[in-house]
Amino acid sequence: MSIEPPRHEDAPAIERLAEGTGVFTPDEIRIVREMLDEFFDPQPRDDHTFIVYRNGRPDEVAGFACYGPTPLTDRVWDLYWICVDRAAQRRGIGGELLEQIERDLVAHHARAIYLETSDSAEYAAARDFYERHGYERVAHIEDFYAAGDGKVLYRKNLEK
Repeated sequence: MSIEPPRHEDAPAIERLAEGTGVFTPDEIRIVREMLDEFFDPQPRDDHTFIVYRNGRPDEVAGFACYGPTPLTDRVWDLYWICVDRAAQRRGIGGELLEQIERDLVAHHARAIYLETSDSAEYAAARDFYERHGYERVAHIEDFYAAGDGKVLYRKNLEK
């Protein structure tokens, strides 16, 4: 097992992982790919980070995450994506990715990390995952993404 930055040749696997969840929309998958392309070819304002979880073999990506600093805040970061291959879920990979992100953010003196997710039934496992890992539900906005699909906002304070 290793957690490291992705390589260019990992892009198709990362995109397949996002598609394989069955919950990301085509637009969300397109944005994952766009953000990954920006990560590999950053412009001055591109400051998000990708990491991948390799499951034993150097060419096997079992999970990925993307996070970055929140503009115009004092040491607050956003978790944009965390995704684990469906066949590898419930093996601690998501937790290891989240712990790596939090270690990195503590090293950057971050105060807090925020994330948003859907309130739909398809995202119930994701919400449970975040809550099990110490994320506090701080807001719920009904009908945010679409009628009947609300937004749930989570926060974890990183300063002890």
